[in-house]
Amino acid sequence: MTDLRWYLPLEQCRSLDAIRRQWRPLLEQAASLPDQDPVRHHDALLAFIGMSALSPHLKLAALLACVDSRDFDLRLALGALDDQVRASRAPWPGSVADAVGGNGPAMQVATGRDWLGAFVVGRLAGLRDGLANDGTGIAAWRAVFWNRFRAMASRRGCDGAPASAPGQDAAPECAGRRAVLTLVT
Repeated sequence: MTDLRWYLPLEQCRSLDAIRRQWRPLLEQAASLPDQDPVRHHDALLAFIGMSALSPHLKLAALLACVDSRDFDLRLALGALDDQVRASRAPWPGSVADAVGGNGPAMQVATGRDWLGAFVVGRLAGLRDGLANDGTGIAAWRAVFWNRFRAMASRRGCDGAPASAPGQDAAPECAGRRAVLTLVT
């Protein structure tokens, strides 16, 4: 189980740049890089999303900046974290506000590299836009994330892991790429 807590040193980071410096070495040390073991990599990212104490903004930015979408479906991360990011209502920078402002608020993440900030902003806007256009939406991916997270936590004996999304229960995932969501309030 120690490989699931690979992210603990990242919890001291306050910028995306600090996270990026440690991301790959920490996953490598935990034998959880995608080329080392794709299943462990997937589990490690689910654990990071579901259990890290970092802010939702910083977690989502780290995933958008450091994870290849061929190795992990970033819609899972967006499903788990986007409601919390949207709650902040952070404005987009003026230079991109007209182009992506309709995709919800920006993220509050510090980076000293303009290109990295633009990359993360573009990736976030693209994911949100893709979900809006394919008709599944964030809620469906929230359900998929929490179902996969619970399955991983059970399979890996992860005591103390959150059992569900705060304030709701995820419905079973259906076959194929779409999910059925039933909110229980």
